[in-house]
Amino acid sequence: MLRFTFLIASVMALLAQPALSASWLECDGDSGKKLRWGGNSTTARINTTSFSGSNLTAVQRGINATNANPSPFVINATTETGGVSRGNGQNEIYAKNISPPGVAQMNYHCYWFFGWHYGLDEVDIVLDSDRTWTSSTAKSSNFSYTGSALPIDSVITHEAGHFLGLMHVNWEYNVMGDSWRHHHTNGTTANIYFGEDASHGSRVLYGNQSSTFNDVSVAHWRRTGADGEYSSHDRVRIRNNANTANLTPITIAGEPGFRVTRGTTVRPEFTLENNGKTTHNNIAFGIYISTNDFISTSDRRIAGGTFGSLSPDDVHTTTIPVYIPGDLTVGQNYWLGIVIDENNAISETNGDNNMAYIPIRIQ
Repeated sequence: MLRFTFLIASVMALLAQPALSASWLECDGDSGKKLRWGGNSTTARINTTSFSGSNLTAVQRGINATNANPSPFVINATTETGGVSRGNGQNEIYAKNISPPGVAQMNYHCYWFFGWHYGLDEVDIVLDSDRTWTSSTAKSSNFSYTGSALPIDSVITHEAGHFLGLMHVNWEYNVMGDSWRHHHTNGTTANIYFGEDASHGSRVLYGNQSSTFNDVSVAHWRRTGADGEYSSHDRVRIRNNANTANLTPITIAGEPGFRVTRGTTVRPEFTLENNGKTTHNNIAFGIYISTNDFISTSDRRIAGGTFGSLSPDDVHTTTIPVYIPGDLTVGQNYWLGIVIDENNAISETNGDNNMAYIPIRIQ
């Protein structure tokens, strides 16, 4: 029997099957023979010599974020204390000194013997033990915001996508691209999540779960281009009313913001996602002004409307025309926020990811 291995690292060029959305490996080239597990679950053994205490919690949080997908596939996390090795038939998560921050070692079989035989056999996740990591979800710890450490749960969620059989993506805002900058953030907390495109890939590989799974969300990150096989992400912008230029940038509380003239119409940009199974129509949203970075419906509502349609197979980054009230204080910092599914019309698995913000200074 022939068995093969892919080492999925953050700096390696890989062979991935192109697709309209999401990416996966296929046996015998572009054949439709998708490399996946034979069933709808696998077990991940977290090595407690490498991860303990809050670090173990962060690894489990990354697995949980991956499991929050609309397919029936589940990664069952357990722990082990013994030695680890590649090719032992066990999916293991551990740390050692490696060159990239994280890798997924994917073992699979693909051969013809009176018919094609193919599928995943083992996936190991390895994190670089020499990096400075954080187990926290606080923005003050995360290097993508105002901190300096790499978040463990981000790289675990990305690498755990390989557990399902997913590959890297460079054409869409996606956790299988730049996972460091793929968060739902409101207030002081930045939460990693699986996202629309990876969720779509999970359904392509394993189908839809039978339970109801609705989840719309909004993020203040967007795709800006490709870095090899990875999508590059950056913060969303505020455009002028004609949508021909960005407003003047400024740093506010350590985060990228914009100078906004009161009494004018501008176009804040947000990334909307449907992480579920079905298209939602006429999704209500509100635009709010807050005096801090936590957006809620208790803030001042200055605009609103509905999004006509949000499908679950493509990420939607868009701008929204908003009139900035003339009574805001010149020189003061505000946070321009959005709340989607504002009327709670959708029965969601997660309603905490429906808010996002952009810092602004009024002029």
